[in-house]
Amino acid sequence: MTHIIVPIKDLSQAKQRLAGVLSTAHREGLVLAMLEDLLITLSTLPSCTVWVLASNTKVFQVAQRCGVRIINEHESQGYNQAVAFGFKHFSGEPVAVIPGDVPLASAEEILQLIRPAKDKNELVRLAPDREKQGTNGLFLSQAHLMDPGFGVRSYAGYLGTAKAKGIDVEKVFSTGLALDIDTPADLEQLVRQTQEGVTIKFLKQLGHHFGPQFLNQGAA
Repeated sequence: MTHIIVPIKDLSQAKQRLAGVLSTAHREGLVLAMLEDLLITLSTLPSCTVWVLASNTKVFQVAQRCGVRIINEHESQGYNQAVAFGFKHFSGEPVAVIPGDVPLASAEEILQLIRPAKDKNELVRLAPDREKQGTNGLFLSQAHLMDPGFGVRSYAGYLGTAKAKGIDVEKVFSTGLALDIDTPADLEQLVRQTQEGVTIKFLKQLGHHFGPQFLNQGAA
């Protein structure tokens, strides 16, 4: 069984690159909406346990509503420190990390990421973002194989670390899992999708018009 960890940052610091178009309260609401979409998808998957890793009551409420488990870090740490804290719970077991801001990730994409490693005792599986710079999905056949290294250019970092350690790597390229929502342009891309969900409903309720004027405002 694979343990899937979804780390959520301190809501007060969430999505700073959207500050030009969304208020602090709206950014918080967006994070919670995206998390709910992802957890709804994850809760349908077989042979895995889903854990939300956070320190915020509102995040825990979403997790409980979706029927997933909680790892309480009690005090918000850096993203990689938080993931390392989560890994300690599952040393030697298969573990995956998926960020909470990929609301369009499908069950099929995630199952491709977390599928059993079969005969390989040591395997890393990576799902990059659209630019193949960041990492939107990490699977380790054993949680202790590699330290978390999320952030700018993390995809190349993981590839390099795996090569140095002699660990086999498999790559997962998928549209929904690759779209993480960080910028006004990402929001524009998101609302062009036909898929409905909690996130799309939330954005529509805000009454924003996501077009060129919106993007220009975000770039100002």
